[in-house]
Amino acid sequence: MNKTPQSLFNEITQDNDVLREFKNHSNRVMYLTTMLGKAINCYDEELKVAALLHDIGKMGLSKSILFKPEKLTPLEKRIIESHSHVGNLIVRKELNMPRAAQFVRDHHENWDGSGYPRGLKGEDISIQGRMIRICDTFDTMTYEVRHYSTYKMSHEEAFEELRRCAWREFDGQLVETFISLVKEHGTSNDWSTAMKT
Repeated sequence: MNKTPQSLFNEITQDNDVLREFKNHSNRVMYLTTMLGKAINCYDEELKVAALLHDIGKMGLSKSILFKPEKLTPLEKRIIESHSHVGNLIVRKELNMPRAAQFVRDHHENWDGSGYPRGLKGEDISIQGRMIRICDTFDTMTYEVRHYSTYKMSHEEAFEELRRCAWREFDGQLVETFISLVKEHGTSNDWSTAMKT
């Protein structure tokens, strides 16, 4: 039987402690990215797949590194950064979706060229990768407290941080569209309810 993105995701997250930790995050990022993609007329199923599977490359990472409370060493940082490339390979080879794989690969590139894995800059980064980047960051700041943060930000604090990093880490135009969308759809912290409607 051919694997679907959802079946692959469910199969892997069922047996993988690391990805189980990110399952709700991945679903929220998929919802947010879908909302943003539809708003700018740039939505298709491959965007949805890439948003859902953006962290699938973390499946082989050590929990001790991924959830380390202290600052990462340069080697540990490089290991974590490898997940974009690994995710690209999984989506490309297992699902035969090279376009979605590109979006997975691009989701940690920065507008100013300081991101990874390829150091792409500006519009050289796929717009889909830029959208996932914003939605992933917003969800991480407001829901998924990890080693680099000690508290969950409010939506307003997260908006301020996205704007502060616009045109450096993020596509500033997409940031403003995203913020307007989240404000328009309310600021309740229950995206799971929104996803069912």
